[in-house]
Amino acid sequence: MDYNNRYIIDLVKGSIFDIEPNKPKKRIDWNYIFKKSLEQNIAGLLYCSVTKLDIELQPADELLKKWKNVMLTTIGLNIQRYKEFLKIAKIVFEDKITFIGLKGCIIRSIYPIPELRTMGDFDILVHPNEINKIIKIFEANGYIVQKDAFGIVCKKENFYWEIFTTTEEEMRVNPKKWDNLFFKNIMSNGTVYYPDQTLFLIHLIVHTGKHCLWTGAGIRNLCDIALFVNKYKNKINFDLVEIACKEQKVWNIYVYIINSIKQFFNVDISITNFPEKDAEKFVEYLLLNGVFGKQNNTIALQAAKIEDDNIGVLRKIFFPSVKLLDYRYKYLKKFPFLLPIAWINRLFSAIFRYKYSIEQMINDMKGAIEYSQERKNWINILKLKD
Repeated sequence: MDYNNRYIIDLVKGSIFDIEPNKPKKRIDWNYIFKKSLEQNIAGLLYCSVTKLDIELQPADELLKKWKNVMLTTIGLNIQRYKEFLKIAKIVFEDKITFIGLKGCIIRSIYPIPELRTMGDFDILVHPNEINKIIKIFEANGYIVQKDAFGIVCKKENFYWEIFTTTEEEMRVNPKKWDNLFFKNIMSNGTVYYPDQTLFLIHLIVHTGKHCLWTGAGIRNLCDIALFVNKYKNKINFDLVEIACKEQKVWNIYVYIINSIKQFFNVDISITNFPEKDAEKFVEYLLLNGVFGKQNNTIALQAAKIEDDNIGVLRKIFFPSVKLLDYRYKYLKKFPFLLPIAWINRLFSAIFRYKYSIEQMINDMKGAIEYSQERKNWINILKLKD
């Protein structure tokens, strides 16, 4: 890992633990670090650390001003979004609906500055029996509600919610067992429910593992896990985490994650007989292949998935297998012969729902093919696939 990438981790560590970052030992390419911070969606976090450096070590004034504007925009947008989250959460909570927050909407609270934990959407888990009540609440508050494979998507202005009725999108193996655990082992902060510490960590790890194999996880995922483990390590059942990671086929990624937060964030935990690995290459993979700043439309992302690697990339994009689509089109599990219908659904979704032009789609596909090969090389080097 080159020094600029390594220094990004120093800056991130300084921000999430609210400490002064190490002074750079070499000349820093601040333009590169700023660009990476945008790709990884951690520009605000890095800005806080950069401003703690001595003035002569900071970026040029023009770049620093641009960086500050990004940070202020991030804070403003996240304040607005979180106010909306609390508004809806309060209504749902008062209606006695089990409304389980996942990922960013919960973990933001343990960041020194919660507003710098960026969120593109809110991920919520509700019981299938209560989905109609949730739909009415969102519609009454001006949202456009669309049904999804595992729940619903709610959109309004800058607000985007994904309301799941099952953990199946993350917990692909034995989802019913995990649904039962998630709905039974919940905690509350008086506004919203959330899984207990062990299940919350399992969800973070499996989610990160999924992105590592499909599209590339980012440094923000590592920040979440480092902070969470550091705060709750004495309340987490790491034996259950290990069982879950092995079952969900992300054990190798979990091993790298735990070694990464120990090696780069000084978060140490006592796990008996846990494998030791040099995590430098893994962290470099997160920096170079992060999900943010890469291909971000549903057609192009298909090229980057690790499953069915014997199938050509263009074949994956245009005519993916049932295995690659049944997580989104659940009818394929019972009726695999309807695969051509799913292909048509995806194409029309990309063109009309997301308003992608053919030219844009072709350009994204070219980038996805190149990115796919690069990412697969990394996965093979790191042996991330269980």
